[in-house]
Amino acid sequence: MKKWNLKKLLFALVMILVLVVVPLSLYTLLAPKFRVQTFDEEIKVNIGSSFKPNSGSVCYGNFFSCESVQVEEVGEVDTSKTGDYEVKYRYTFEGESMEKEQMVKVLDLEGPTIEVKSEDLTYCPNGKVPDYEILATDNLDGDLTSQVKKEGKDGKIIFSVTDSSGNETRLEKDATEKDDIPPSLILNGDATKYIKKNESYQEEKATSNDFCDGDLSNQIEISGSVDTSKPGEYQIQYKIQDSSGNVMTAIRQVFVYENNNYNAPNGKSIYLTFDDGPGKYTENLLNILKEYNVKATFFVTDQGLTKGYDQMILRAYQEGHTIGLHSNSHSYSIYTNEQTYFDDLYAIQAKVERITGAKSYIIRFPGGSSNTVSESYDGGTKIMSRLTKAVEQRGFRYFDWNIASGDAGETTNTNKIVSNVISSLGNNSTYVVLQHDIKDYSVNAVRSIIEYGLSHGYTFRALTMQSPVVHHHINN
Repeated sequence: MKKWNLKKLLFALVMILVLVVVPLSLYTLLAPKFRVQTFDEEIKVNIGSSFKPNSGSVCYGNFFSCESVQVEEVGEVDTSKTGDYEVKYRYTFEGESMEKEQMVKVLDLEGPTIEVKSEDLTYCPNGKVPDYEILATDNLDGDLTSQVKKEGKDGKIIFSVTDSSGNETRLEKDATEKDDIPPSLILNGDATKYIKKNESYQEEKATSNDFCDGDLSNQIEISGSVDTSKPGEYQIQYKIQDSSGNVMTAIRQVFVYENNNYNAPNGKSIYLTFDDGPGKYTENLLNILKEYNVKATFFVTDQGLTKGYDQMILRAYQEGHTIGLHSNSHSYSIYTNEQTYFDDLYAIQAKVERITGAKSYIIRFPGGSSNTVSESYDGGTKIMSRLTKAVEQRGFRYFDWNIASGDAGETTNTNKIVSNVISSLGNNSTYVVLQHDIKDYSVNAVRSIIEYGLSHGYTFRALTMQSPVVHHHINN
């Protein structure tokens, strides 16, 4: 019974194969239809490129013979901007038709470019890379130079950058591992400090930065000391060494000075003199001079900008400064003749006497004795040659200067004025400095000038009738 059933089953299977499967297979092979050999349902296109329709490979026929078909595409693709676009393809053959849809993705598929313009590349032992001249650009993002990452290792520097679409570019360049650049070392505060005797010295320290190692400020070695009880010059040394052994040093000079003693025996002397005042900055100047016990000379005027400052003349006189005579009007027309000059001179002398109770005979010619502006007024009579003799015959003493601060027109920079004065000092016994107390930038320079002078063995004095004279060459 079982053997009979098995035979029936095998017979049935054979009949199915003959009557169904074989005909179906033959139909599949022989029946005409659209046959898709290749077709991409999704394609990617780089932005900015040209899009060419890709309908794949489709024909009409059977397994043994397949005819070409006509293709028509429907849909537009804008490759100027990213996005998804749908394109439909219609295939036709002798009245038969078929459609297929394709997704076209316009993407940024192009990575940035990196150009390294520098040569002889090096990198730090820790892999940090100097700021070499490089250029990174992207077709969409433009300049990406600031976003380039750099890493040095194994004898190469790897430059890499990624655009906003995620495209990464890497560029490797041969390089040498080397660190031979010392760290920076910058003093906090001034490199030269002036401290009055017995005042405390406050260490301001320094900062240091190394390209490879970063901030090294807390590793700076500081040596040296300042004894503020003893006037003199001291040095504080600063030293920093990076991890590669590169060393940088710096020195701070500290001068300890005593207050000015204008009664000291004659030595190297500085006579600070101020023309054209008094004015609104004279009070500040007097405060500074008082702080250092320095006496100066004021060659005063009675021109418009000095009005209302007579009290400054009195204060200066009472505090031991010399009140000299410059000009009542400070108009160069006083050089028209001797009479006009002396009328002006006696007018300012009388004013000073009214304020101070004392008559001054110390003078300074407007423009100095060497001036040539007087030629425009004296009719060719060489008035300066005559006046320099005439004033002395009448009991006056005139003083020019041998250091010009530059505040008369050369500069309005306080630091430049300081530099002009101290760079002109040397080993001479007498220096007469020309400044103007009607100019704030000149008054602001006085403190530094005094501290430098006191720290370098100079005594500041006010001019007297017995002071050494400083005269210019007469040019008119």
